[in-house]
Amino acid sequence: MFLAVTTWASIMAGPMQDAHAANGIALIRDSEIENTIHDFATPLLRAADLDPKALKIHLVKDATLNAFVTHGMNLFLHTGLLMRAEDPTEVIGVMAHEFGHIVGGHIILREQQMEATQKNLWLSYLLGAAAALATGRGDAFGGVAYGVQSGMLENLMVFSRGEENQADQAAVEFMDKIGVSCAGLLKFMHILESQELLITARQDPYLRTHPLTRDRIAFIENHVKTAGIPADTLPEKWKTAYARVRAKLFGFLESPARTLQRYPESDSSIPARYARAIALYRQADTDTAVKMIDDLLKTLPHDPYILELKGQVLFESGNIEDSIPPYRESVRISPHDAPLQLGLARALIAHGSETDLNEAEKALEQALRDEPDVPSYWKQLAIARGRGGHESSASYAMAEYALRVGKNAEAKFHAGKALKGLPAGTPARLRAEDIQAEASRLLDDAQKKKNR
Repeated sequence: MFLAVTTWASIMAGPMQDAHAANGIALIRDSEIENTIHDFATPLLRAADLDPKALKIHLVKDATLNAFVTHGMNLFLHTGLLMRAEDPTEVIGVMAHEFGHIVGGHIILREQQMEATQKNLWLSYLLGAAAALATGRGDAFGGVAYGVQSGMLENLMVFSRGEENQADQAAVEFMDKIGVSCAGLLKFMHILESQELLITARQDPYLRTHPLTRDRIAFIENHVKTAGIPADTLPEKWKTAYARVRAKLFGFLESPARTLQRYPESDSSIPARYARAIALYRQADTDTAVKMIDDLLKTLPHDPYILELKGQVLFESGNIEDSIPPYRESVRISPHDAPLQLGLARALIAHGSETDLNEAEKALEQALRDEPDVPSYWKQLAIARGRGGHESSASYAMAEYALRVGKNAEAKFHAGKALKGLPAGTPARLRAEDIQAEASRLLDDAQKKKNR
């Protein structure tokens, strides 16, 4: 499921909304895409002596070509890059180069050079992310979007030619170690090379932040010739997974008409059928979309993301009861995929029986164990607990939500309300006390700044 909300992203069902932030970045989340990219990145990170578990993947809803890393092992990929790159080795090559910047210490250098900008950037990033994630609204993907000043971020991530050369050298080393040809990275560089004659405003941001030279291209060309690694060495499952990623992106981000033209009925591959089902769903042809999804499930009955899509289509067409079984099965297959838990929980809350609310609460608690800092999970948990009559626990969850989205007065209020009913010495009560104290401190700090 693919979602976007007006300022960050976390997958949940809901009609697609524009995820634009003036002068900013719109992020989406999609578990299938994130997990596929993470699978590609894992061997590279190990080759670079970096921890794959530390990597956080962010999908930027932007048609231009760009990718960048920031401190904290955050990797940002534009959807335009994923849709333009026809082969996963191109994306792997770009990621290898970005990880080269991490290993080379270039990210730390940028932080030192622009410390004030970095602080302001990440403050706006975190607050914007929290606010949007908290809305509980999403677009057809199942993600959320947030706004960050793109100019600030772009200025922060401009690398020197020397740093680019170092990152290239690291990239080819990482790719050699995992046995993947650098031909994909070379192809991506040739795409950038074709843009060099464009005026700056029309160039893709990757070219503006990663200076390209003929020496860099010659270095990669020479390495492709001498490394002796065949161009086609990727596992077939990676190729299929990436084809699905692109089909999903085209299905949700292109107009349905263009998607159906790109993936005609004569193409019976799974990615093409996947894209057509999404396009038909977006055209509100629910019956045909569900039929196509059911046909996919005959081939892939245990695929959590196709099951999730079925749940989303049914949920958003108003068929709440029938949406629950596919959501529930997707969670059974992939229990630690927090956005899937969220999709199930929202359907259960909408259905609304006592049993449903109890199940929704458990689903959200599992989501929070896996992703404890996502505000929308706390908000939905508050709704489930409140409708189930657990007022103190609901107030505690609302306090967690409010603190994470910067609503400090609300956080203080809900924490105080929770303290009236939560048993002494319990973890929830202790946490509510902490929230009350932290919210009070933040409110006091804000007042002092206002009085200056």
